[in-house]
Parts: sequence; structure tokens; C-alpha cells
Amino acid sequence: MKNRKKNLLFTLFALGILAAGGNGRFPEKETASIANAAETGFIIDDNGILAKYTGTDTSIVIPDGVTGIGDRAFYNKNNLTSVIIPDSVTTIGSKALWGCKSLTEIIIPETVVSIGAGTFKNCQSLKEITIPGNIKTIESAMFYGCKNLKKIVLPDSITDIEASAFSGCKNLVDVVLPKKLVNIADGAFSGCKSLTEIILPENVVSVGGAAFLGCKKLAVVTIPEKTETLENNIFSGCTALKKIEVKKGNKKYKSEDGVLFKQVKSGMELMIYPAAKKDKTYKIPAKTSSIGYNAFEGCKKLTGLVISGNLKKAEYRNGSFFNFAGLKNIKIYMKKDQKINMSFIIDLDSDAGPAIPEITIKNKGIARVSMPSDWEDKNSGDIDYIKPYTLKGSVKAKKKGKAEIIFKREVVSHKKINDKEFELENIILKTTVEIIVK
Repeated sequence: MKNRKKNLLFTLFALGILAAGGNGRFPEKETASIANAAETGFIIDDNGILAKYTGTDTSIVIPDGVTGIGDRAFYNKNNLTSVIIPDSVTTIGSKALWGCKSLTEIIIPETVVSIGAGTFKNCQSLKEITIPGNIKTIESAMFYGCKNLKKIVLPDSITDIEASAFSGCKNLVDVVLPKKLVNIADGAFSGCKSLTEIILPENVVSVGGAAFLGCKKLAVVTIPEKTETLENNIFSGCTALKKIEVKKGNKKYKSEDGVLFKQVKSGMELMIYPAAKKDKTYKIPAKTSSIGYNAFEGCKKLTGLVISGNLKKAEYRNGSFFNFAGLKNIKIYMKKDQKINMSFIIDLDSDAGPAIPEITIKNKGIARVSMPSDWEDKNSGDIDYIKPYTLKGSVKAKKKGKAEIIFKREVVSHKKINDKEFELENIILKTTVEIIVK
């Protein structure tokens, strides 16, 4: 009887060792969860990374013990509506939830320290999300095309928002940018049509090109003291923009009457005139030496400019001065012997030939007007290889009085028929430049 008891105890002990994997230790609960995960569609590698989800559940809880979510783990899982991530996860790979169009809820723990590019791209049902406090970068295209995203909570740990991070989030109404934010990359908030105001935090140094392109309700922008770089077209298509403010102390940018200026070698460059300003005529400050490309884009009210002082160059492109088709009249006040250079950028219009203006000069004795002598197309006959080129002209004041230069150009325009269709029409762009010599 005693021998039978001893044999039974030995058998139970041996089975216990086998269950423990031969090392005398029993498996922890987390390891058990990962071991059984494959049965419910979670494919987890030897490093604890969730490589792929093959299940069909619409609401899922990722198993405890998973250390990271791999690239494309839930790629295009269109039926997925809810994801809860455990505290054991520290990283989320790129495109992890790309195209999960039905996703409405995701809980990300504070243990997560990095989220890859394009992670939530085209998650079209996602309405709000909170980013954990250890994230430093909102990677490129992270929320691209999340058209129903209305609210996002960004922690103060974030220093960089990469290219197209929130592009196409057309229902994003309000976003408070983190205090430590330094850089906003190209197109970061492009197409965020519901944004009404942006206050750039005090540490922002650079804002990339087209960062707020097409933010049609954006009315007010505040630029901080430390900002050193604002790339071109950052507010292109912001048709409701009324004013751009710049904090005192900024050494490179300043605002006058809501208009943005940039310090350049020759003086001040008029960089952006807000599209929704109501003035029909704008008197450019005397210290302005140049006018930036697309400075007056989208200005529906403005038809005239008054220029005086230090302007060194006027640019004519696409049938209009400063690439602004709405400009009808320009008054330039000059002193005797003062000279203004004119650059004519000639584009090829496939429907109407090279974009060369018809020029009429009145009262030539008041100012010496030198227009390019050779307007002919300098490019090859192959339309696929034709590039814009620049011809140079100038105006030099000779004596007191008034002179006129009339520029007229027929261009092909796209006339909107409905939301999806356009038709081509020929229109005449005419700008009268009045030279007033004092």
C-alpha cells in the first residue's frame, strides 16, 4: 500500500515538471494567453510581436503579453470596429490599422512609445482618439483620410508632426497643438476643411509647404516668436483667412494689418495677403522690396495695388502680375531715375500657345519702358518637353508725370459646371499699370 502511494506521488510530480516545460517553473498567465492566441486569429512571433490578425471578430482585445503590433497587422480589416491594446504593448508598426474603415474605437495604453507611419490611414469611421504621453512624433500620413475624425488629444511630448499626418481630416474642428512642438512638415493639416483657428505653440521653428492647404474655414493664424521657416503655399486655398498674426520679437516674420511679411536681404517680402480681407485696393508698405509667389492667391475682393518705395521687381506670370488673375490695376509711385525690374515667366498653354502678353505703352516720355525684344518660344516643338522660361524687362522713371502700360492676355480657364465637371473657356486678363513719377 505504501509503495502504491509513493508511485502515485512520483507520477504526479513528474507530470508537474512536464507541464512546467521541464524547468520546474510553471508558466505565467501572460505566456499562456499568447500560447492560445492563434486559436482566435492572433499570429504572434517569438518576440511577442503581433504579426497578423486572421480572425473575423469585429471587437477585439489583444492578448496580454504581446509586446508590439507589427506592420500591417490589421491592414484593411474593414469589419473591425473596436480594438483594446494591453499595457504590455510598447510599439505599433507602420500601416498597422490602415484601411480599417469601420473602426470607431481604439484604446492605446500609456506604455506605447512609438506609432508608425500611416497607422490609421483611411480609418474613415474613427471620430476621436487620444495619443499616449510618451509619443514624440506623429509620423507621416498617420491619420490621412480619417474624414470623420473630429477630436484628437495630442500630448505635450510631441515635437514633430510629419508630412500629411492629418491630411484629409475634413471634420477635424479643433486641435490643440502640443507645447513642445518644433516642426510641422509639408501638408500636415492639408484638407482639414473644418479647422477655424490655429495657434502655433511658442517652440515651433518651421512649418512646411502646404501645411494648411485647403483649410477653407481657417480664419485666424498666430505665428510665434521662435518661428524661422514658413515654406511656400502654407495657407493656399484658405479662403476664409482674414488675418495672420505674428508674436512680437520674431526676427524673420512680422504682420502689418494682418498681412504676413518676411525679412529678406533686400528688405521685406510680402509673403501672404489673407484671401478673406475685404479691401479692394491695398497700399503696400514703403519698405516692401519684393512680393512673393502666390502672395495674393484666392483674394476675391482685391483688384488694385498701390506700390511705392523700395519694390525692386514685379513678376508677370500666367497672364497676370504676381500670378493673381484678379488684379486689374496697379499704381507704382516712383522717383526720377528709379528703376523697377520686371520678370516675365513664359509658360506654354497647350490650347493657346506660349503665354505672351500684348503690351500697350502710353506716354513713353515719362518712363523708359524696356520690354523683352524676343518673345518667341524658345522651347522645342515637342510639347511634352516644354518648360517655362523667363524674359526680363524694366521700367525707369525719367521725369514727372504719368505713364501707362497695359498688359492683355487671352488665357484658357476652367469653368465649373457642377461638383464633378468643368468646361474650358477663353477669357481676357487685362492689367493696367500706371507709373506715377514725382
